[in-house]
Amino acid sequence: MSEAYMVPSKVYVGDHASLVLPLPGVVGNGNTEINIGYISSPDIDIHHVALERRPGGSFLNIEFSAYTPGILKLPPFNVAGEVFSGLTVEISSILEPGESGTVLSGPALPLAIPGTSLLIYGTISAGILLMLLTLWILFRGRTQMKGWLTVLKRRWLLVSMMDMERRLRKALAKGAACRAILDVLSTESRNFLAGFTGENCRAMTAVEIGCLKDRGSAVPDSEFLGRLFSRCDGIRFSGAEISSDETLEVLGDLRRFLVTLGRAMQGKAAGENSA
Repeated sequence: MSEAYMVPSKVYVGDHASLVLPLPGVVGNGNTEINIGYISSPDIDIHHVALERRPGGSFLNIEFSAYTPGILKLPPFNVAGEVFSGLTVEISSILEPGESGTVLSGPALPLAIPGTSLLIYGTISAGILLMLLTLWILFRGRTQMKGWLTVLKRRWLLVSMMDMERRLRKALAKGAACRAILDVLSTESRNFLAGFTGENCRAMTAVEIGCLKDRGSAVPDSEFLGRLFSRCDGIRFSGAEISSDETLEVLGDLRRFLVTLGRAMQGKAAGENSA
């Protein structure tokens, strides 16, 4: 029996190779597939075994892949009534024996994995921004929010007061009592000022209301407002009959004050936005 040889002549771990065993005494035509199943082990896989007959001679072809370097022994095969055993293959490795530096590296560190550093630093940045936003809300945001709520409240009060003034005009046109209209005007105006300034204007006299600006109130023309309340109270408590013309004049003064107050609020808001 001739000596077996490998194709390629040098086989490395993981290569798909063939062991060829010439058989001079076996003749004939055609190939014979040897059904050995799929032989697999941790060291070697046998993919295919065939007896190939040629006019110049026959040979046994064993296709395999090996995963361990060194000399590996193949399982026995029965070919044409003859058992072939003791076949071995020599497997080489790209790592030279005794070479200390050629070892496989361990798992990559987490930061070496693509995208990991971006995820980590992005999470840290988002956490810092969230913390800064929380601090802003706790220290300055509360004051800012309180200021916005105060502005909205004053605008709502102003709109409600202007609507009340229009309703009083309509009531006067329908023949309602002038004294009752001025009573409502005086009471509702004081309630409006109490909500607008945050002070107890319901119990204030006309003179005290006229001094609201001196006390740092948000009312722009408290002197005019004081004269308005003085005139209204003088008509109400004079004991004389109140005419519709006098009532209309008081309502007109109230409207002028509300319009002036609305313009002052708009100017202040525009100045804060530009700043």
